[in-house]
Amino acid sequence: MSRLLLAASAVLALSVLVLPWYELDGYVTNGWDATWLARAALALALVNIVIARTGGGARAAAGVAVAALTLVAVRVAVPPDFGFDFDGLDVPVERQPGCWAALAGALLAAAAAAGRLTGPAGSA
Repeated sequence: MSRLLLAASAVLALSVLVLPWYELDGYVTNGWDATWLARAALALALVNIVIARTGGGARAAAGVAVAALTLVAVRVAVPPDFGFDFDGLDVPVERQPGCWAALAGALLAAAAAAGRLTGPAGSA
């Protein structure tokens, strides 16, 4: 399960930095530039990468993974309002593949961390 946790956390981290998350009328932004929630999820993914590489605690990995999943899920469910600086102008924001890749990575990381809790290596 540590390998899956490592891989899923890497997918989450890379999707924040590299892949487009939102499109705003031709302007495409990655997760890092779009929202601080994605930056926080990236930080949590990096923590889980360290936990997976060092064989850290299963409970810590689960808590970090659930926190990252929560941040990503909130931002996928409610895209940022890039129009708030324009006196409430309704600006359509479309989700791009990066936010879906981040959600998949966060879900897999949470599942892997839960597996570490219930598996033989996670029982203490």
